[in-house]
Amino acid sequence: MGDVSNEDIVEIVTGFLLNSPPGEFIEVVTDVRGLLPNDSLLNSSAPATFRAYNTDQYLEVQAPGASHKVLITSEGEINNNEYLDPRGNQVIQFDHIRQEVTGSRPASGNEIDHDVEQFRSAFDNAAQAYVSEHYQAGAVTVYGKKEGGSVVITVCLSSYRFNPSNYWNGRWRSQWTCKFSSGGGNINLSGQIRVNVHYYEDGNVQLTTDTSKSLTATGTSQAAASATAAINAIKKSEQDFHAKLESSYNTLSDTTFKALRRVLPVMKTKIDWPKIQVYKVGGDLGKQ
Repeated sequence: MGDVSNEDIVEIVTGFLLNSPPGEFIEVVTDVRGLLPNDSLLNSSAPATFRAYNTDQYLEVQAPGASHKVLITSEGEINNNEYLDPRGNQVIQFDHIRQEVTGSRPASGNEIDHDVEQFRSAFDNAAQAYVSEHYQAGAVTVYGKKEGGSVVITVCLSSYRFNPSNYWNGRWRSQWTCKFSSGGGNINLSGQIRVNVHYYEDGNVQLTTDTSKSLTATGTSQAAASATAAINAIKKSEQDFHAKLESSYNTLSDTTFKALRRVLPVMKTKIDWPKIQVYKVGGDLGKQ
């Protein structure tokens, strides 16, 4: 490693791991491990790096004793290995190295803000219906709290498609913070949409996008009506983003990628590879 210090190596390794494409984290860990002079350099930083990656990716797990999914997020983090499941009124214990749930416990009084639970639950139900309809492999976790005189609802959504046999993986992540008065009025929504798609058959192409959104919806004193209005605004914004993303893909396919290489060689004729192989074999036999 020359003059590179162990601290520098750990920093470089951490950068590689945190930028692993979705669904390929363990493979990147294995490859990086093979480049290091000893495992201790990776092992020393692994707990913090794995935790940062898992929470940033909105890893999806099955809620213990329930039918719904829960996202492992920094918004729901209670400590390094415990994550809030507001829908199940419980706290999930999660092993970041093995990426699996190890247990659960009931949520305590200060871990769930019961003053806003009526609104949080309404937003949760509306968000679950939206994700079930529009995201085939999606999950959503909704958090709630009181901030000053306002209700703050945070909607975290994740959906993934992994298809390594065809050399592509991808994940959609969005987070929406909804701030409003419990008495009604405007609901102010600030959102972040992140998409990462990796295609690696005979190459290495990644699409990474990070977009911020600001929306307004009309709320009421009724929790269900406010939730429906907010989720409908999120739905419209994400559908618009989907449409623009699809248009960008078509542009890349029809123009950008074609501009990167010639359709035909300089001689303006396609290369007949089988014939070239026959010539090569004939030439080799002639030499014998």
